[in-house]
Amino acid sequence: MARGNLERHEIFLSGLRVGVRSSCARTNRYLRRHWAAATLPIVEPDAECEIEVLAESSPRIVVDGEVLWSDGVVEDLVAGFEQWLYRLALARHKRRFAVFHAAALVSDRRTVVFSGPSGAGKSSLALAAVRRGWKYFSDEFVVCDGRRLWGWPRAIRFDPPEPGAQRPDYLRGLDQDDDAVESPQDAAPYYAVPGEALQRVACSARDVHFVGIERGAQTSLSPVSAAIGLKYWTEASFFEPSIPLGSLVGADRAWRASWRHPDELVDLIETI
Repeated sequence: MARGNLERHEIFLSGLRVGVRSSCARTNRYLRRHWAAATLPIVEPDAECEIEVLAESSPRIVVDGEVLWSDGVVEDLVAGFEQWLYRLALARHKRRFAVFHAAALVSDRRTVVFSGPSGAGKSSLALAAVRRGWKYFSDEFVVCDGRRLWGWPRAIRFDPPEPGAQRPDYLRGLDQDDDAVESPQDAAPYYAVPGEALQRVACSARDVHFVGIERGAQTSLSPVSAAIGLKYWTEASFFEPSIPLGSLVGADRAWRASWRHPDELVDLIETI
């Protein structure tokens, strides 16, 4: 049964408080699994919206009283909810922040942002760093206001494996989630980051190191110029940044990396 008890949830994406009222059992379970880390704000909330996810004979998603999704079936509610969650949050960030398609974590010495095209390994490196004791911001959405940097802390998520493919050793033992997919065969691994591993305070933008990543046959890490670092940041942005990015670049703060196993790259980064 897709219909469940009516539940209320609260998510904080930067300064946006999102209240969720859901009667969809799969959406409620999905929120508990994937968005539990976002139930406390990292920066002071200054805006809010309300989303209703209604698993009825005519399933729909309502945002601030307006029906924005009503053309699917109950099984599509999880994907529809998250699509609208991202749309709303990105639209409200566009005028004030830069938002990057990246992962961000904090070690004892520095904040590190990993970015690259889809499939480059942002989530794999985030998981390896968390297991190493680093604090977690996000594996997908990183935000900067020109002075501070933080993330939207959802669970660390991975694409489902190809049929017949073996999981790499670093993804074995993870939980699987089929709430947002059409078939159990498409269930995707995920890791719910525990509370003690979350970075709850925004960091200084001037303490951030950017690592542009790709998969390769060998693991390597090499510095790049500040100009290349600025290019990396710009390419990683979801939209044209509305703030200057100068605080994010500087000498010895941008790197190019290739990795064979995520632990090997984390080892190298801990030496810089």
